[in-house]
Parts: sequence; structure tokens; C-alpha cells
Amino acid sequence: MDIQQAFASALGFQQSGKADEAARLYGEIVAADPLFAPAVNNLGLLRADAGRDAEAEALFRRALSLAPDSLNGWTNLGGLLVRLGRPEEAVRAYRASVRLKPGQPALLNEMGIQLERLKRADEAREAFARAEALAPDDAEIANNHGAMLRMAHRLDEAAARFRRAIALNPQHSGAYSNLGSTVKDKGAFWEALLAFRRATRLAPDFAGAHWNESLVRLLLGDFVQGWRGYEWRWKHGRLPSPQRSFVQPRWDGSPLKGRRLLVYWEQGFGDVLQFVRYLPLLAQVAGGTTGGQPVYLECQRALLPLLRRLPGTIAVDTGGPLPDFDVQIPVLSLPALFGTRLETVPARVPYLTAEPDLVARWGERLKELGGLKVGIVWAGSPTHGNDKNRSIGLAPFARLAAIPGVSLVSIQKGPTEGQAADPPGGFPLLNLSPDIRDFADTAAIMAGLDLVVCVDTSVAHLAGALGVPVWVMVPFAPDWRWMLDREDSPWYPTMRLFRQDRPGSWDDAIVRLEHALRSRAAG
Repeated sequence: MDIQQAFASALGFQQSGKADEAARLYGEIVAADPLFAPAVNNLGLLRADAGRDAEAEALFRRALSLAPDSLNGWTNLGGLLVRLGRPEEAVRAYRASVRLKPGQPALLNEMGIQLERLKRADEAREAFARAEALAPDDAEIANNHGAMLRMAHRLDEAAARFRRAIALNPQHSGAYSNLGSTVKDKGAFWEALLAFRRATRLAPDFAGAHWNESLVRLLLGDFVQGWRGYEWRWKHGRLPSPQRSFVQPRWDGSPLKGRRLLVYWEQGFGDVLQFVRYLPLLAQVAGGTTGGQPVYLECQRALLPLLRRLPGTIAVDTGGPLPDFDVQIPVLSLPALFGTRLETVPARVPYLTAEPDLVARWGERLKELGGLKVGIVWAGSPTHGNDKNRSIGLAPFARLAAIPGVSLVSIQKGPTEGQAADPPGGFPLLNLSPDIRDFADTAAIMAGLDLVVCVDTSVAHLAGALGVPVWVMVPFAPDWRWMLDREDSPWYPTMRLFRQDRPGSWDDAIVRLEHALRSRAAG
């Protein structure tokens, strides 16, 4: 039997599921003719199927060194590298395959998926567009392309792709969910609800659709169903903080009767600052404010000095040893447990206070300023999923600095705080950012300010919790907590909201804020 006959026999074994016989024969072929690339490649496939990944990779690369124009070789290597969690190398392999044969929609789609994982959005969108042009009747490709168009804020085009995917596959729950998110971004909130509901009817355990529906319900003021659906966040798998696993049971709201309660942090700083308002209420229930059992609060280190001042609460640093406790609950599950409705939001402020010595120290830095002292924050965390919509940069604040009787103070922290050292156009700005160590410092500075003007970030929640007047610039499709069609917030009595009038444009909101600040400065 010559090499070609042996290869045909081995291929027959492989195709009929007789992997051991195929592998033995491929091995004999390779031993007899080390340059016979098809046998090397197919032996690599068998090794990959057997989970012998290192051998498979070596065989694929050996086959490609022998036949660098092998379409199957590059495709097989790319698929293995995806499985091994090496998307950068997988993309290179897929690109080589596409160069050899451009008209491969499935491969372009897979390459787009890997590019998306690498956060190379423009390249991913291009790959999906090429795939869709080749396979316009593929619902999955249309859905993937739509997702990248939405990421680029090309909302009308994205919605069209999702509707196309649904027309091609009416059972595509992911396309319904993506459509819901897209029309929500456009401000069509009731249409979004219908899309999310359709997604969950098709896939009852679709956590992302349930969670997104809950966010829209909270945005619309339907707190009863909103809080209930919000519990799906843990199954969604995309929170910046993982669900905790404790031996101790989750607290169900029943009387504590001496049981020790741990409330633990989740998500971002702003989320914790907003919902620690429930801690003093819990401490009253537990008796912590009258000498009884305090409530334990685990929080992020940057918040610890500030939250140690919560009455009836013992705050501890995350990552360190926890005190002994009997029951536990995540902080953002407290509104549901309290049955919070719009009319029962615990909105009394301040529920946080600044440390007096810090207030005095920072006051020395502020006393040189005249007029209305206004703290400013122009950006949130760049890792936040909606940061592109909420952060605006320092430049728009120049028009506020030009208002007579207004002194601006930078309390920005994070990657963009360096802008305060050299404001655009050189407008006057007291830059306190480099010396702010944590939220306790920020709180103490706020105690000496007349007003805070900021984007939707944790500073807005801190100012609101301290009872400091705060004006917040809110995107057109806002985070659920800012609700719709109102300038005030049910959560913070000292807050005023300045909303975008259309997606992506802050012009009108800045003009309205400037006029309001001129009026306030004029007395």
C-alpha cells in the first residue's frame, strides 16, 4: 500500500469515528514520509480531539511549515488557539486563511468574535460586515454585526441588523435582547421592554435579558418588578464584581434576633455610596445604634475611611479578614428587601459625613478662593461600560470658569485628572486632584464647596449622600437611577439633573447648566 492509499484508509477510519486506527496509520505515514503535510495536519486534528493540545499545536505548525498555503491548516490552528484562550494568535491564523480564500463568511464571523474579545472593535466590525456581505441570510452573522454597530453608536444600523436576524430566525433570543438594548439607547423604552420580554419568553433562563428588562423597569419607576428582576444580575456574568460564596446563609429580611449581619459591596463606588443609605436603617433594626449588635459592612479600601463614620456600622476592608457573622446580603439587594417604591425611597440626607479634621485642613486650601466655589468632575472610570456616553472632558468647563463670581476646583480622580494641571485655554482652576487620597478627602473638600458639577460618576453619589448641592450631567439614555423626564432625583434632595436632549450631544445641557450657574452666582 503506497502513501496515498494509506492516507485514504486513514481518512476513512477518521471519518467513521475510528480514531485510534486513524492515528496509528497517520503516524506510520508520517514516519515513512515526514514531509507529507496532510497526514501531519490530520494527526493534529485527532490529537486536538483527544485533548492533547500541545501535540496538536505542534503538528498543525509542522504541517503549515510544510504547506504554508494550506487553508485547512490555518483554520485548524486558529480553532485550536481559540480553545486554548489565545485569541491574538487565533486571529493571525484566521487572517492567513482568509487571505488564501476571502469568501469564507463563517471564518470571518469567527475572526470577528475573537477581535471583539480583544476589544478591537473596528476590526471586528469590519470582519462581521464582510461576513454579512457574503452571507446576508445568516441570522447569527447579522446579530454579531449589529452588536458591533451598537458599540460604535450606529444605533439605527444596529437595530436594522437585529431586526434582520429576527426575521431570519424568529427564535433568536439574543437578537431580541440586543434589539432591546439598542432601542433603549435611542430612548424607546417601552419597545425595549417588549424586546426583552420576547427574549425571556424564548429563553426563560436568559439572565442578560432579564437583567436588562429590570434596568428599564427601574428607569420607568416600576420598582416592584424592577428590584425583583435586578436579582438576575448575578447570573448575567458581566458585573465588575463577582457574586460571593459564603457558608453563612443570605439574609431574607426576617428579624435578626441577635444574629450578626454582613452587608458586602458590589459593582462600583457609586453603587455602594448610593445604597449604604440602608445601613443606618439596618443598624436600627439590629440595635446597633442603641448599643446592640452593629451591622458589618465590607467595602472597597478607597471608601473605608469615609464609611467608618456610618452610625451603628462597623466597616471593614475587602480582601482582609471578615468579622464573625451569621447572615449576609449584597448591598444592592437591600432596596428589594425593604420593598422600596418610588414614594418610599429613604432620601433623608446627609447619611454620610466628612471627618472634621479633614474638613479644616482642606478648608485652608479653599479659603483663598472668592465667590461661588464649584467642584468639578468631567470623567468617570474608563472601564465603565457606558463611559463613552457619560464622560465629557475638561474643555466644556471653560465656559463655566468665565462666569463672574465663580471659582472652579478640580476634584477629578483617575486617568484624566492630569488635564487639570493645564486646562484648555488656560482657564483658572484650583487643582486639588493630586492630593486627594480617597473618598474621605473628597468628602472633606465638598464640605467647603458651594456646589459640585459633575458627570454621572461616584462623585455625584458622594455629594448627594453628604447633602451637598450637586448638578449632574446625564446622558440621553440615562442609567436607571436617574429615571426620565425630571430634573430632580428621588434619591438625593440636593441634586439637579441636566440631561442631554439628543444622543451624543452635550451642547444644550451645557448651555442650560451655564445659564443656571450664572443665575446662582449673581445671587
